[in-house]
Amino acid sequence: MSTPAVPAGTGRDAGARPALIVAAAIAAVGAGLLAAHQPLIGLVVGALALVTVLIRDIPLRRMAPPLVVVTAVAAIGGPKLAPHGLGEVFLFRVLIVLFALALGAYLLVDGRLRLPTGIPRPAALLGLWFTWTALSISWAQNPVAAIRWTSFMAMMGLLALAVAVYCAERRRAKIMLWALLATFAFAGLIAMAEVATGMHLPTFRAGSEAKNLIGVGSLFGNQNNFATFLGLSLPYLAVLPLIYRDVRLRVIGIGGAIACLAFILLTGSKSGLLSAGFVLVGLLILAAGDRRTRRRLFAAFGVVALAAAIVIPSLQGGGLVKLDERTVTKLNFTTLTTQIQSGTGSGAVRATLLQDGLSLVNATNGVGVGAGNAETRVEQLGAVQVAVPNLHNWWLEVLVNGGLVGFALYAMFYATLIRRQMVAARTGTDPLVRYMSLAGALALIGWIVGSIGPSTAIHFAPMWIVFGLSMGALALARKEAPPSAS
Repeated sequence: MSTPAVPAGTGRDAGARPALIVAAAIAAVGAGLLAAHQPLIGLVVGALALVTVLIRDIPLRRMAPPLVVVTAVAAIGGPKLAPHGLGEVFLFRVLIVLFALALGAYLLVDGRLRLPTGIPRPAALLGLWFTWTALSISWAQNPVAAIRWTSFMAMMGLLALAVAVYCAERRRAKIMLWALLATFAFAGLIAMAEVATGMHLPTFRAGSEAKNLIGVGSLFGNQNNFATFLGLSLPYLAVLPLIYRDVRLRVIGIGGAIACLAFILLTGSKSGLLSAGFVLVGLLILAAGDRRTRRRLFAAFGVVALAAAIVIPSLQGGGLVKLDERTVTKLNFTTLTTQIQSGTGSGAVRATLLQDGLSLVNATNGVGVGAGNAETRVEQLGAVQVAVPNLHNWWLEVLVNGGLVGFALYAMFYATLIRRQMVAARTGTDPLVRYMSLAGALALIGWIVGSIGPSTAIHFAPMWIVFGLSMGALALARKEAPPSAS
């Protein structure tokens, strides 16, 4: 016997529609009242009410996936994707705010959001870290800076979780990886144009170094940020020939890895070079730990040998990548040691910032100065005369801002991603799971030192995207069917 069709406008929809309209009307009145005193808050409440009404008839589940991909790509573009004169209002921020509003409206309408298996634990640690960060606003000396830093963390954390949920399905994970590869290729083309012409985008190292530029990295504003992006990208390229037998993927992987190393050398970034070294050493260790096959270890040795053949001669002024004398000098780690000992140059500045940061942690009895207040407190110390007294060390920034509790939560989140991906890379049967897990673990291993390159990483999108890819890899690993007993 067939089930009679439910007429439109009856059942759950019929009961929910009037209630939704009443709630939206109340929200609209509240938004009007708020707007008289707090225009920005009133605007947000009104927009949320409007989206809530409209979202009822919009297939959000179909709209969200492509929006996540576009948002991730826009995040890498950052302020470059902004109208002239509106550098603070660029495409990523618009998209992530719209995504947050749509998600909030969806939860009001449906009330359900279930994270795929494998994501809840790291997501919970990320949520606890954010909660502690938000609480730290209450004791921050500069509440405006604290709210700004916390807002950045909310936006980027949402990006990481969105990427993770999106990549929890194999087909979507492949789409995301191809989109990110295309973004990497575009960044590479910009860098190649810089090398060929010697010209840079107007925003490249604007300020004191504008008349004496070396290196490449226009798309990311400066050399260190570009080198950090390359260090995070390197594992996702170098691992391709280890996992896949497809010749096309191997060519992409080898060619992309060579390009990564060449551009890192051209940036003159010591942190980027050190990050690449950590990735390559980690590749050998993890490949040697896989007892199922030695083919991966031989391939890893080949990748590392190729990297050494490119990097080592270039550091001495020769080789395939020709570096000028200034870049060779900049990449010399002996120079850094000399600067620290003599109290001059960037080495001395970083050493002083490290001492100042640790002294601030001690002065607050390990509680931290509050979200985003590290710069404010360093400025007050007055020991480092630089344009932006940022700590230039993400690990130190997390410690100084959030204290021992914030640092411990971040370290737990970080260690969880690395450890679980290492296990998945060794035990997984799906090539995509092994690839994403191995590449993600290596990216985070490289990020241990790579994160000291940017002035700050709170809004450095590639880091948060890697966090999302890593959580997505764990979700895919948990979906794998257990191996048969035969």
